[in-house]
Amino acid sequence: MKKLICLIYCLGLFCFDAKAQNTASTTFGEVFFSDPSLAQAFALTFEYTGLIQALDSGWEYLGKDSLPGIHRDLPVFDSSSRITLPHRLTFPNHSFWYRTETFLEEGVLWIDADDGAQVWINGKRVPRSSDGEYFPVFQNGRKQILIRVINNAMAGGLRKVTWASKRDFDHWKAEAQSRRDSLLLSAKISKIQDQGLKRKVREKGVAILDHYPILFSAPVLILGDRGSYFIKWVSEKSGEARLLMTNGEEKVISSENGIFAWEVDEKSIEFDLFQEDAYQGKFSFSIPEQKENLRFAVWGDSQGGWKTFEHISRQISELKPDFSLGAGDLVNNGSEELAYVRFLNAVSLMKTVQIPVPGNHDYDGYYEDLNPKQMLDHLFLEEKSTFGLNFLGPVALLTLDPNQFFPVSIPEGTIQRNFLESTLNSDEWKKSAWKIIALHQPPFSQGWPGYQGEQSIRELLEPFFHQGLIDLVIAGHTHDYERLSATFSGHSVTFLVVGGAGGGLEPQGRISPKPEMDQLIKKHHFGILELSDQRLEWEAIGLGGEVLDRFVREK
Repeated sequence: MKKLICLIYCLGLFCFDAKAQNTASTTFGEVFFSDPSLAQAFALTFEYTGLIQALDSGWEYLGKDSLPGIHRDLPVFDSSSRITLPHRLTFPNHSFWYRTETFLEEGVLWIDADDGAQVWINGKRVPRSSDGEYFPVFQNGRKQILIRVINNAMAGGLRKVTWASKRDFDHWKAEAQSRRDSLLLSAKISKIQDQGLKRKVREKGVAILDHYPILFSAPVLILGDRGSYFIKWVSEKSGEARLLMTNGEEKVISSENGIFAWEVDEKSIEFDLFQEDAYQGKFSFSIPEQKENLRFAVWGDSQGGWKTFEHISRQISELKPDFSLGAGDLVNNGSEELAYVRFLNAVSLMKTVQIPVPGNHDYDGYYEDLNPKQMLDHLFLEEKSTFGLNFLGPVALLTLDPNQFFPVSIPEGTIQRNFLESTLNSDEWKKSAWKIIALHQPPFSQGWPGYQGEQSIRELLEPFFHQGLIDLVIAGHTHDYERLSATFSGHSVTFLVVGGAGGGLEPQGRISPKPEMDQLIKKHHFGILELSDQRLEWEAIGLGGEVLDRFVREK
């Protein structure tokens, strides 16, 4: 069978465009995930398609609580009520507890819960597998399953629980890897650009392509904390990447998981990228100058709406901003395999520096310990925090991550809280022309029925509003566009909600009675924020390029 597949692939090579290529041609014509249909097909190979047993009956709902902390002792349950899944409740920032008893053989459990789950089997905590979004069941027998659903948004609960035997799961896993390898090989063959490699494949067979890894995502320049810049990209393979600089210098970057990171300090970066026998392309980046006028692209909640988000990315590219700020929920499920690979490829279309802000969905699947491994690996530097501070021309920008805690908050005494307070009371912050906070959960919001914004964030930031230490708060979370201007002890503060970059929009015709926002539009969008020492100009822009809202503020 393998010989037949190889023969078909090799024959297919003769159908390709045979125009002469120069020796500087990249090995492959495009990045693997630049083809949406191919990206979707590859993602589907990660979805389990074997025999499963639905465990949707016999459940008890044991109650809820809002006690803080992700690590909890088991509570004592005084009562319970019988339910059938799915079960959903509107209690933001709560834990919901469920229990059932059933006979299970050795296998795996999948738990679909908003926003995450912890599991106990026969009174013993069972960690989620490090290999994927499932919980292992190690022995045959009758099991008491206890589930804590951790809801960090408005509504949540236990949607679905399914089980598969270990034998079936292992068989599917092997077949899935084979399908993945075949799809990858087929895609690589179709994207070969180098004529010399085409001849080698015809002569030696497709196995040679194992030495020619293809890029999964194009390199992206990211701004970290306090002016630290780094480039991230994802390759088909781990190992060493070679970067040949324009001055002839060569850099070697190593990766154990195919995710490469390179810290840079040059103002202008241009390099040719190689890995093993593959030439992966020429890339160039420029770090924005510290100038008097800056332009930011601002958006949030791309959340797996790839077609819409890629369209927005191309719109942003045409407007040539200095920076791109993503206000959280960058993907739909933070533990989904390849979600951040697709995200990196999408933002690479913007052709500008990225400033990522974490959201609750970026933590999905990691409510075991609130350590979002995929997000950290793909978007941040090792050992660096998910919040940070940058002084950019007339702007002081503080990005926060209240999703580090359950419930959503930045508690007193934590490193992040101390960092926030010391920053906002510093002379450098006070002297900045524009003082901006960016985070995912908004302090005020009206477009999500039943949600008025995050109370813990309001309580956290309001004292600083009254002191005139914050001019602008940028957030997402609510899937619409909202703007509010308010005065606190004579100090004006502007609030923007920009949660319309790809996720499903909030329902039309339904809003919360309070607060009354100055502007509320339920359309996909992004924004352009231009700042100078004395002036702030803002435009919210729709998918057709139309201006949905415009706002100007003078110092």
